[in-house]
Amino acid sequence: MRAISQTSPAKDFTPTPRRGVNVSRFLTQTARRIPDHTAVIDDDHSVRWTWSELDARAEALARTLQASGVGRRDSVLLVSANHAEVVQSFWGIIRAGAVIAPPNAALSTEELLSISADVIPAAIVVDRAHADFVETLKQTGFTGAVLWIGELPDGSPSSSGPVSGDGAGYKGSSRREVVRSTEAADGAEDGIGDFAVEEDDPCWYFFTSGSTGKPKAATFTHRHLGAVLMNHRCDLFPNETEDGASLVLAPLSHGAGIHMLAQVFGGTPSVIHPGGKADPSTLWESIDGYEITNAFTVPTILNRIVAGYPVDRGPADHSLNRVIYAGAPMLAADQSRALDRLGACLVQYFGLAEVTGAITVLRPEEHGQISVDSAGIGTCGRARTGVDIVILDESGTELPDGEQGEVCVGGPTVYAGYLGRADANAEAFAHGVFHTGDVGYLDESGFLFLTGRKSDMYISGGSNVYPREIEELLLTDAEVAQAVVVGVPDAQWGEIGIAIIEPASSGAANASDGSSTDPGASAGTDPSERLRALCKSTLAAYKVPKEIHFVAAMPVTAYGKLARKELKAEYSQGRGSAR
Repeated sequence: MRAISQTSPAKDFTPTPRRGVNVSRFLTQTARRIPDHTAVIDDDHSVRWTWSELDARAEALARTLQASGVGRRDSVLLVSANHAEVVQSFWGIIRAGAVIAPPNAALSTEELLSISADVIPAAIVVDRAHADFVETLKQTGFTGAVLWIGELPDGSPSSSGPVSGDGAGYKGSSRREVVRSTEAADGAEDGIGDFAVEEDDPCWYFFTSGSTGKPKAATFTHRHLGAVLMNHRCDLFPNETEDGASLVLAPLSHGAGIHMLAQVFGGTPSVIHPGGKADPSTLWESIDGYEITNAFTVPTILNRIVAGYPVDRGPADHSLNRVIYAGAPMLAADQSRALDRLGACLVQYFGLAEVTGAITVLRPEEHGQISVDSAGIGTCGRARTGVDIVILDESGTELPDGEQGEVCVGGPTVYAGYLGRADANAEAFAHGVFHTGDVGYLDESGFLFLTGRKSDMYISGGSNVYPREIEELLLTDAEVAQAVVVGVPDAQWGEIGIAIIEPASSGAANASDGSSTDPGASAGTDPSERLRALCKSTLAAYKVPKEIHFVAAMPVTAYGKLARKELKAEYSQGRGSAR
């Protein structure tokens, strides 16, 4: 970066400190604009709240947290499966000036304790399924308030005030008619100062998936989160209004939570999918029954949506305007299948926890219009509003269009840094931009093509191999439903490629020698040899997988991503160490 000019009148300029906009103000503004419109639907728990009711509940929780000793910038751990009161908790914790810390509820007690040690919560909001975790946390010395999901304050006089350590005295959440407490009503205008924050006050610890080690807490401030939410509104669902409905499928602890909060701008209600599981047999019951207009998914869930779509219906026979998918690259074959079945409603975005997805967007009208590259890889879109993407080589030099390097990003949606991890921050922000760890290139029109993860790359015989190129090719075979390629240790080559295949038709046995028969293959055809021949027809010899294994179902992580790390570990066992 160039030095500051010493002749500039602004050479010593420092921005004047100011009060920021508490992100929860967006909720209050919408509640005033459309108070009686529905904000949250959670039929599993008999909950339907209006925007004014949600705002009242958020304020009641914020005041309860403050009365319980939670100060500005204190952490509040939120551990729960999806529930209407999780939505209330997001808004209420942020309104209190505290920092919401929502790990994935599927983590083990040991993993949750490790995260708690990092964020040092002043209070926890938790569902009863995690009662054992609460008891174990108390044994480590935690003495803060415990607020139970299903029993949060609803804004009525009997539910206001401080909470004891066991959460006693709380009024249940089944009450539909929310009445503000006298304190909340009197403070609705003049009490804004109670929730005042500086724009760089942290408000969300967004936990990384931990796929390369212990999860880190990416810190978002009110300024960052405000930018992210507005960016989502601008680029992903700009036309959504109170007349639509947004389906909540994934855990609200991560990208789905960002998507849920951003619905506030259009006043679009969030519908928590009944039953919790994204099953193909029930997904369309929700989409049709609630007339869903937008949904956030990951590729595995989008594939289930496509698989469950009735065969007698076409692209115009559903209510979906925007099906937004992210979280992992979507293979070109899957994307094409979804586009064919659902029509021009797909929106892809690329990002990480550290940028909450706000790096690229591939809009509906661009799907199917941008050619795949020579390796069969499709684009994940162009830079999001206000975001700058640069491709750097190992020395930090910016590369021209068409040249492959590490994808780096700058802009107001990039996190403020990892909590307590100066070492990781220095590495992540080398050369003044955030390093995503993804490898790719930009074309002359600004479209980004991701060719792999630096961490997924393996070196075979001295040559770098990025698995995604091979996976894309394998997915073109009609009998392949899912494909993962990992590098495993090999005495001769250092590492070799192993392809793990989930067949399109069930029943294939797992074979360590790659000699299993594929029930969908032609009689007498070895599926492993067929797939190797496919790879040899296009790829350099060193990229062709040395072994091909079949599994009945591909394992996925708690975040819905293909469990690449676990597969690599499993198939590396007994092979020694890579050179």
